[in-house]
Amino acid sequence: MNFFKKILGSKEESVQPQPVAANDPLERYKAIPWMTQERLENVSICLNAGFIPATSLPTENDIELRSKEEIARRLHALKAIIIWCWATPEDVPDEVILNFIERNNLGDFLSDQEHEMLQTDRADEDMRRNLGWRFENCWPLAWYFGYQAPEITGAMMTGEQMSIILQHHTCDLDENITDWLLGVTCVNEQEVKAKEDLFYCIHNAVRSAQLGRPTVPEGFHPMMNGGVIHERRHSLSWMLSKGISWDDIELST
Repeated sequence: MNFFKKILGSKEESVQPQPVAANDPLERYKAIPWMTQERLENVSICLNAGFIPATSLPTENDIELRSKEEIARRLHALKAIIIWCWATPEDVPDEVILNFIERNNLGDFLSDQEHEMLQTDRADEDMRRNLGWRFENCWPLAWYFGYQAPEITGAMMTGEQMSIILQHHTCDLDENITDWLLGVTCVNEQEVKAKEDLFYCIHNAVRSAQLGRPTVPEGFHPMMNGGVIHERRHSLSWMLSKGISWDDIELST
């Protein structure tokens, strides 16, 4: 069926302080002893976009990418929840979604709140209003399997974008995820780590803005647009937190 902690970097990785132009916005970051080239590249992206992360952020963590099977199951668990809320029972009966969850062992990849959602009337308006945050969780997971890279602007995903993910970057509800995985190509681990580090830096700038500091672009709403950054970072950090459940992911900055 096709219904549409971070700790000091190693000596080898460190970027040694070097003379830079007085007007170089990266100057104060380059002077940090534990700075890495990857972090400098991400800070440059941040600054060019109007985000100002703290200079004190550590640069490395003992992180490991989860298996593609785990990442696929989290993505498809979200798909089940989204269709549960988005589609009517007439379009997609309850049993089709519940059978999909059971057949693909998705129960362990649903958060506590998502388990509660499956016990809620599918027409519940409060549940539907909160659905957009699940869209944002989906984007980095779908990127891992071939969708475009998650954006950093803080703009919320559209229903059209979500439809593309459901139709073209996940398996159908009558299929098995293990079979679907045979035909997909995944982003490599280093790319995932670099993307997570970028969102870590942006999330730090967002948190500072929520405290009243001028660390985000003009027009960026610290709570609404910041919530988008938070949810996308949640998925990226989960992908690199092997053995830790979704509800226990550390999202401090």
